[in-house]
Amino acid sequence: MRDRNTKAGSVATEPLGGHGAPPVYRTGRVCANDGCDARLSIYNSADCCALHDMSAMASRPPRGTARRRRDGSRFRTKVA
Repeated sequence: MRDRNTKAGSVATEPLGGHGAPPVYRTGRVCANDGCDARLSIYNSADCCALHDMSAMASRPPRGTARRRRDGSRFRTKVA
């Protein structure tokens, strides 16, 4: 039995996301780090920019380490 909301040959799916609108923060916020004037996105919940946000920095691999894909292979970087 075909759903009334689908055309012949189409497949009914769930909408992507489905979580509603993302939270929005105050406009005009700047990084809380002294001397940094970086403006924060209205979608960024942090008090600091990505350069000064310690939680974001902790999730990044240290410089000079090779990142790996999920399948175990290394990312290749193009050299121009």
